Amino acid sequence: MLRIRMTRLFFPVLWVLVLLVGVIPVQAQTQPPNASPTPQVGTPYPNDGGQPQGANLTPETLNAEDRAQVEELLPEAALPYFQHTYVKASNTDAADVFGTSVALSGDTLVVGAPGEASDATGVNGAQGRNVAKNAGAVYVFVRNGNGWSQQAYLKASNAEKGDSFGGSVAISGDTIVVSAIGEDSISMGVNSDQSNNARPNSGAVYVFVRNGTTWSQQAYLKASNTDEGDAFGGSVAISGNTILVGAPREDSSAKGLNGDPWDNSAEDSGAAYIFTRSGGTWTQQVYVKSSDSYGAFDFYSDLFGTSAAISDNTIVVGAPWSKELGAAYIFVGSGSTWTEQAKLTAPRPDYGDGFGGLVGISGDSVVVSAAGEDSAATGVNGDATDDSLTDAGAAYVFVRSNGIWKHQAYLKASNTETYDLFQSVAISGDTVVVGAGYEDSESTGPNGDQANNLALSSGAMYVFRRNGTTWSQRAYLKASNTNQYDNFGDRVAVSGNLIVAGARNEASHARGLNGDDADNSMYSAGAAYVFELPPYAASLKRADPSPTTAASVGYTLTFSEDVTGVDASDFTLVASGQINGESLVSVSGGPKIYNISVSTGSGSGSLRLNLVDNDSIVNATATPLGGPGLDNGYLFGEIYIVRPSTAIFFSKAPQDGWVLESAEPSQTGGWLNSSATTFRLGDDESNKQYRSILHFATGLLPDAAVITNATLKIRRAGLPHGIDPFTSFGDLRAESGAPFFGSQSSLELSDFNAGSSAPGVAGLFDPVPVNNWYSATLGNSGKTSINRIGPTQYRLRFVTDDNNNDIADFAGFYSGNFATQSLQPTLVVEYYVP
Repeated sequence: MLRIRMTRLFFPVLWVLVLLVGVIPVQAQTQPPNASPTPQVGTPYPNDGGQPQGANLTPETLNAEDRAQVEELLPEAALPYFQHTYVKASNTDAADVFGTSVALSGDTLVVGAPGEASDATGVNGAQGRNVAKNAGAVYVFVRNGNGWSQQAYLKASNAEKGDSFGGSVAISGDTIVVSAIGEDSISMGVNSDQSNNARPNSGAVYVFVRNGTTWSQQAYLKASNTDEGDAFGGSVAISGNTILVGAPREDSSAKGLNGDPWDNSAEDSGAAYIFTRSGGTWTQQVYVKSSDSYGAFDFYSDLFGTSAAISDNTIVVGAPWSKELGAAYIFVGSGSTWTEQAKLTAPRPDYGDGFGGLVGISGDSVVVSAAGEDSAATGVNGDATDDSLTDAGAAYVFVRSNGIWKHQAYLKASNTETYDLFQSVAISGDTVVVGAGYEDSESTGPNGDQANNLALSSGAMYVFRRNGTTWSQRAYLKASNTNQYDNFGDRVAVSGNLIVAGARNEASHARGLNGDDADNSMYSAGAAYVFELPPYAASLKRADPSPTTAASVGYTLTFSEDVTGVDASDFTLVASGQINGESLVSVSGGPKIYNISVSTGSGSGSLRLNLVDNDSIVNATATPLGGPGLDNGYLFGEIYIVRPSTAIFFSKAPQDGWVLESAEPSQTGGWLNSSATTFRLGDDESNKQYRSILHFATGLLPDAAVITNATLKIRRAGLPHGIDPFTSFGDLRAESGAPFFGSQSSLELSDFNAGSSAPGVAGLFDPVPVNNWYSATLGNSGKTSINRIGPTQYRLRFVTDDNNNDIADFAGFYSGNFATQSLQPTLVVEYYVP
């Protein structure tokens, strides 16, 4: 099979090919206890402003601040989409290209097959006589609970060979719009004569409506200026009682709205037509041209109407060759009056990008694709300046505020490559889906390997989600039966939690739903794939502070949508340490947010509530949590530290004290003092820096202690000498040393800059004291470095070595030699033993 790729030279020609296969509208004061040679369990410091915040474990050493920082840096998790249904025609045949167009509205799916060849007409006719090649057909599927079935087989009322009925489809509620760009009649307007085929490829549009479960044709739409080759129906869109039809090959030189349609001097400038319904009657309301329309210049043209989308009273019309750069035009309606509101162009427009080739709209958000865009960027808002990947493709999100449209996001594939044609777009609320029908990986299903390009033009879909104003890719979807040249994702649609991908060249001979997808004997028969985002647990968070001494604690469980079936059997409790008798007390709330009460039992340790997926939790359509199958909706809850022990250590006098630099800036020790009742931090009159060592007998901790919090505290002794170093020397940091700095535990000159077996910054002191106490809450690395089998030392120093003012600027702090132990340097450690 020939692999067609879009290039600069043939870009306009290939847009003709795009039209022939259809364009679809898409719709995160100290008071330590008495002196003791052993660590003591005590209460928190009453004048510190309260007990430090507890730890989140997993890993156990992460506290709340650490965890928040980590989560901010992590990519958002992939959403658990799964392939729900594999869709084939009821009369699968070679070259039918079923899946050329797809549309979704609620629980109704529409799939076009413009190559279908039966000569049937109307609704649910005989499918067996393939005597009208490329007459085309459309198939309607409906969802009932958790399953799908075919509801209707639609044909044109004047089905004929070459009409390509189903090249473009759209649906809104109980109304379906189908185009046939190859239809030939000379008629104009609504429900006129279908029999005179004197205008080849002028195109037509058919409107079908549903009453209960029965479909019937309601209208046959033609342009008000029908002409040969106009491709009326090259794109279609519908919202309620308004239909938008594009005719990208229309030739008039008119500009703006309701101009003269009869001067055909602007070849392939393109047009769009707005039809409205009153009762059951349709009428053409507006003839739409761009305000800066122009036609043929050499072999270039605007092709206005190549793509179309509508949401309430706002329509979008794409013109991928406008000024050779491409554009999308926004029109808004009020009653019967329509006005052009904006012209959207790429932030970095480039010749031949085809911006506007496909468009989608949802409320005040528009997505526009550019199949010929060449940058090597990946993901969201990457570097667009490297045009090294020809026709990789891109999509752009624009948002409206107070009538003004602004660019919000630049979307690229996560595996951008040459000729992938990342272009087919659909949007629903905060979800954008982009298809790349020529992507090459051979992976199957959701979120597989994107790097193995062994299945040429097999195709892929990419799901992007918006949080506030930030977009991120959340899923990478492939077919369950990936094969080369299938063009999966060449057309896409999205509605709520459902996504559909068309694969017009898929070749299995299966018929109906979920048939055998392995036999590729029916070339270009085509298929469609329905993916669903099942309900999932968005978060399972503590509802109370941790650490806790409470007899019971709470959790808040939030799902992505309303669910039922949540009860005690859906949870497990995981306890570590010496906790006994823990239990789940109650489950309440719903249907989206549930509250779970847990008894903490007795003893100390950690306690975590986990959500278990046993397929008993379902949404309104009976889709189980995480999709069918056990354990794919499992979620770890946050951890409570329950009744942790508190060990309080005081700096040991023989080993603590200050070391003064030998000369500035030698970074070596010259003098030391381990007997003074204070230690110093800052510099002397020769700009030499003071550094100080604190020594704690942390080997008295249980060897297996899991440390959940640690705070280092020092108390200032009187006013500072000279300039307060906290205002002149930057941050005061505590560097860890375990078991000690230098060659021995006692204070020595080499401690000034010596390393240790566990070096690193343990924490930074808050420059604002509380009752003359300075505190540093140790972070993850600081807690990890606390030695359970020997001492732990901390070296204190200001980040700035000195201030070069030749004045002694230092602060004094009580040392381990000070007579009153309650004023000595203190290390407070909270822990439990698993």
